[in-house]
Amino acid sequence: MLDEDDLALVEALQRDPRAPWTEVAAMVGTNAVTASRRWDRLRAAGAAWVTGTPGPGSHHAQVLAYVDVTCLPSEKTRVASELARDAHALSVDITAGGRDLMLTVAAVDLPTLGRYLLERLDRVPGVTGTRARIATRLYAEGSTWRLGVLPSNGGSGGPPHLTRPTVLDDVDRELMSALGEDGRASYAALAAATGISQPTARRRVDRLISSGAVLLRTEVAAPLAGLPVMVVLSADAPAGRLDDAAARLGRLRQVRLSTTLAGTPSLLVVAWLASLEEVHRFEQELSHVVPDVVVVDRLVVLRAVKRMGHLLDVEGRATGTVRMDVWSDPVPGEQ
Repeated sequence: MLDEDDLALVEALQRDPRAPWTEVAAMVGTNAVTASRRWDRLRAAGAAWVTGTPGPGSHHAQVLAYVDVTCLPSEKTRVASELARDAHALSVDITAGGRDLMLTVAAVDLPTLGRYLLERLDRVPGVTGTRARIATRLYAEGSTWRLGVLPSNGGSGGPPHLTRPTVLDDVDRELMSALGEDGRASYAALAAATGISQPTARRRVDRLISSGAVLLRTEVAAPLAGLPVMVVLSADAPAGRLDDAAARLGRLRQVRLSTTLAGTPSLLVVAWLASLEEVHRFEQELSHVVPDVVVVDRLVVLRAVKRMGHLLDVEGRATGTVRMDVWSDPVPGEQ
């Protein structure tokens, strides 16, 4: 388990994933050298990490889908491990409650998403069925979620409203891939990885982040943070109240994801909880705070295999990365 100092450091970096160590140290009440060393230890152990995920603020807005997968009984873990190596499957979870896996799939556009679902996912040996639901708007996601161990800084905690879409070139995509592996990579390291100068790397990275083409998020191994239970709720709300309901759901402290969907049911909510006993209490709180919402389905994650490009072990520790290349052909060589 992570101690309070570790958790405070993680939350400081959740608030500003690329903050200088002097600023991080001031937030947690230590010095820059100690904060940096502690973070290096956490990252080396896979207990916490910073990643940059592809965001919606890019040319040809990213399409995001949540995909339920059923498998042959003996094939769940093998299929999950195989799909975790796919660039377009950003997250892979093994679930209980009617489906076997849940995938977060991203693609640069609908045709690319369709190609992944129809010509890659549906053809994986051991997969017996899939159901994809496409996100229409994110109201809360991993970059806005906080552990809640530091005093509130008064921030809204909501996702940014993006107004400057970015046309990405090959260098931008290489920078995004490098940030996916380490969201705190130095400008010198990013410049070396892409063959550009440090000032150019800084300027491009700043543009990618400010436009929302990259969403920086500080992740933590959930079981080590005392939050071993991940529950996925599918819910409905009246069409006229849908946006308000999704926004209020996103403000609940346990919620990691609140999104509207182009389909039925119309809402998806993901929460991290301390115990299975909290599942029903959380749902009761949800119904009290957002009475317009009716929960119609529940999944509990048995094992998180991959989270936003990072492969995980059974304790939720990061063990490796897979490039989140959402622009690539999901089935190369078959067109």
